[in-house]
Amino acid sequence: MRWCKISVVFVIMVSVLILMLSGGCGGQKSPAPKLLPSVPNLNIPARLIIGYYENPWPGTPDKTGSFPSMKTHANSMTGVGPFWYRATQDGTLEARDSQLVYDTARNSGLKIIPLITNKSGATEAVLGDAAIRSKVIDNIVKLAQEKQYDGINIDFELLPPAQRENLTAFVAELYPKLKALNKLLIISVFPQVDVAEDVSGAYDYPELAKNADYLQIMTYDHHWSTSPPGPIAPIEWYEKNIKYAIEQCGGPNKVLIGLGAYGYDWAPDKDGETVTYADAIVRAEQNGAKIMFDEASKSPYFKYDNHEVWFENADSTSAKLDIIAKYNPAGIAIWRLGQEQPDIWPLIDQKFPKQQ
Repeated sequence: MRWCKISVVFVIMVSVLILMLSGGCGGQKSPAPKLLPSVPNLNIPARLIIGYYENPWPGTPDKTGSFPSMKTHANSMTGVGPFWYRATQDGTLEARDSQLVYDTARNSGLKIIPLITNKSGATEAVLGDAAIRSKVIDNIVKLAQEKQYDGINIDFELLPPAQRENLTAFVAELYPKLKALNKLLIISVFPQVDVAEDVSGAYDYPELAKNADYLQIMTYDHHWSTSPPGPIAPIEWYEKNIKYAIEQCGGPNKVLIGLGAYGYDWAPDKDGETVTYADAIVRAEQNGAKIMFDEASKSPYFKYDNHEVWFENADSTSAKLDIIAKYNPAGIAIWRLGQEQPDIWPLIDQKFPKQQ
């Protein structure tokens, strides 16, 4: 037995030596596998179906706006993104949160991932002043911890391209602090394909994706309130931006796709007025207008008097969900709850359900 053990040891030693020599004397050496970074257990669903929450008029009760839709369709969602906080130029956060909405979302089993937006006129300080930037970040982290939110959604818009590096630095500083608390970080970004540089230039997809759990692509407003009338998110433009985002972010697992649920009513010499699905249907009925469907863009529209209305409905959403399912991103985010045709929810359950 003793000699048998010695023989086995000798064979092993020789084998190891041969392997070492073959790797070190001109043979091709295989690189050691890189260890993936450890990721905290965030208890996040395989797919995120987020409904953005907003009470659109100051002073409106908690139970108006998005509340009925959130409560009715909670079973189709995994999370809610309340539009509650704004970063100011002195580094504080303006709050407009609601205990009723918070409690209802929790009781419905929804993750709560509130939006932090940039207050008008505060962008230069919030992103460009290192001290203010750190103060904002500390206040965001404190908020996430004290309120026990599941994460934070940074939604900084109307950023000049010159703020590109500052936004990237902001996210790079915020992300590890939220990770230490086991909190998600979502960054809302403008689409890049067929979008003006002054609108999209501040968003460096690859760099932002390195320091965020998800980039939420705001794939809507291809036509907006001050543009000529047209579809909110034409299907070809929609797919190009999804594909581009996935390529730039390193894969579909980093991407949440925006799903618009609203429209605009344009009149001559006036900015387009935001309309919900219900608004659009009522206006068409009141004015005897026939609702048409543009096959090229997969969008409903109608005209009355000197007005032109484009909006989203179940048919346009169904076409978008087919594209989303094709690329299988990490999830979708609906802007916003309460604006949609209720018939979109069975389509979401069917074509891109929260659980595969």
